Amino acid sequence: MAKHETVGSPVVRIEVRVAVGDSLMAATDDPLFLGIRGACGREFRLQPQHGSALRRASEDRFVLGALDDPATNVAHPDLNDPTAPPLDADAVTGVYLRKGLEPIPNVRAFGEMDDRLEVVEAEVEIHSQGHPKPLRFTRRGPVWLGLVSGLSLEIASSEDRE
Repeated sequence: MAKHETVGSPVVRIEVRVAVGDSLMAATDDPLFLGIRGACGREFRLQPQHGSALRRASEDRFVLGALDDPATNVAHPDLNDPTAPPLDADAVTGVYLRKGLEPIPNVRAFGEMDDRLEVVEAEVEIHSQGHPKPLRFTRRGPVWLGLVSGLSLEIASSEDRE
């Protein structure tokens, strides 16, 4: 097995906050993924370790970190660890949310498959070694994610980082 390459500013933790709207069809049971854009990019599943998430009129906080980081609160932290293989914060060019689809048996019509999610606000902070401030990304909505409205949502950088 090859050793991981050394990175300039290794990511130590990613914190994500998602505020779900209060509309009738705002919540979802489908998976939600955080995507990191850039040369080191990949996706992470935002699923709580305990309980359910993405409920109507709720705010969910997900912390992706190393297995030994006590703040890590996602299911399968070993598969959603931004420190292994290491991510370089200096190579991050953007972030996005992507709604996945869970198979629904015996679906009769296309509209029945569209389990939507209303994102009122999304914030992502990427904490790394070598930088006193995290990379911050913010998007305000409401924005719907689903088959009819699109499955991904770009989240813009909200400030410059030194």
